[in-house]
Amino acid sequence: MSILDSMNDIWPSMQIIFEQKELIEKATETIIHESKKLGEMPIEASNIIRFLNYNSKYELQELGISDRTTTIFDIKKVLTKRNLID
Repeated sequence: MSILDSMNDIWPSMQIIFEQKELIEKATETIIHESKKLGEMPIEASNIIRFLNYNSKYELQELGISDRTTTIFDIKKVLTKRNLID
C-alpha cells in the first residue's frame, strides 16, 4: 500500500473533522453572541422577580402587569438561557 492509498483512505475522515471544526466554531460564535445579547439580564431578571413578589396585585395591575405568575415564568426563561450559555 502506498502513501497515496493511505491518504485516500483517511481523507473522508479528515473532511469530517474539518466540517466538525467549522460547526464548533459557528456554535461558539453563536454562544458568544447570545451571551452578549443577554448581558446583565440575569441581574435585572432577579430584581424584577423581587419587585413582582413584593408588590400587590393591584399595584402590578396599575403598571399593566395582569398576571404575576406568567411574567415571572417569562423572566425565569431568561435566567435559564443565560445559565445554559455560561
